[in-house]
Amino acid sequence: MLMRIDIDHIHWYVKDTGNWKKWFINVMGFHSIAGGKNHHTYTEIVKTGSKKNPIIFVISSPLSDQSPVAKFLDIHPPGVADVAFRVSNLKMLLEKITRLGTVIKTPIQEKKYTQGYLKWSQIISRTGITHSLFERQGTTSILPEDWIQETPINSKDKNYFLGLDHLVLNVPKGELNLTIDWYYKTLGFQKKQFFKIETPQSGLYSQVMFHPVGNIQLPINEPISKNSQIQEFLDINHGSGIQHIALKTNKITEVTRKLRNNGLTFLNVPNTYYENLEKSNFDLRLNQQEWQEIIKENILIDKEQAKDNQNHPLLLQIFTEPIFEKPTFFFEIIERREQAKGFGEGNFRALFEAIEREQIKRGTLT
Repeated sequence: MLMRIDIDHIHWYVKDTGNWKKWFINVMGFHSIAGGKNHHTYTEIVKTGSKKNPIIFVISSPLSDQSPVAKFLDIHPPGVADVAFRVSNLKMLLEKITRLGTVIKTPIQEKKYTQGYLKWSQIISRTGITHSLFERQGTTSILPEDWIQETPINSKDKNYFLGLDHLVLNVPKGELNLTIDWYYKTLGFQKKQFFKIETPQSGLYSQVMFHPVGNIQLPINEPISKNSQIQEFLDINHGSGIQHIALKTNKITEVTRKLRNNGLTFLNVPNTYYENLEKSNFDLRLNQQEWQEIIKENILIDKEQAKDNQNHPLLLQIFTEPIFEKPTFFFEIIERREQAKGFGEGNFRALFEAIEREQIKRGTLT
């Protein structure tokens, strides 16, 4: 029987925690829930989403060379350093992981609270990304460190998002199947959809993984060519890493408009994309007003990939420009309709081509 695994939180390592805390609050609509400093590290925690599926981001920056954040930033640009999972039985999972030979970064630790109990550990994935593992009972803090204290709830939470939809992981050429195998054997992820996206310039392979007893989808990308945008990410990131995180909404045009007004910038979609959709036999299932709003906001629309010929559920997606100085990490905003659970090749290709256009602007693709 598979153990349930969910996303607990995402831990970012950045150069200036204070600025990024303000950015997530003012631009992305999060609110602050905790924060603090020790001699080496400054950490803030922000949150949004529904009560059932909250999105929790932990943001840390170094205060000294001894900080683990400083050591990370010596190698990598700012980005996601730890994808933390919530598990139902940490001891059982760690025994399995140990038998498989996975690197245990931190053995099981425990902490008691007035109304709860917390166990945690850390493992290193095949890609080098840290996965913290948390088993929670009752009421606990997000992180166990005593120097991180809760802050009063900020009523200005705009709550644009319902929850975290999926994360996308980029790995080097030749590592896709090995990474798939690691997530399957270690954490119980299973294969879902496979994509091969190619243009005359470059390409990628992508295997969508999902956890059958949890809320996680994890597409894993591998470059086909040396000038692929996946290879560019790997070169700049100095190794594997999380390329983007998708945030779920049920009002994508409204949320996109508000995020633009907050200063967030998105990848452009050429008019020909919408012209070709109108010329095709694609069943938009949209009224004219909504179609015009989608065009105005540059939102991609696609059907979920499926084997049958029935009406496939709709996917509406839009992608931000990279949020950091270097072209590594970006966000996706996604709305799923008619119980869409997977992904469509049309939007995947449109994203790939949009990033290629940005590569051409940077001079990294000709």
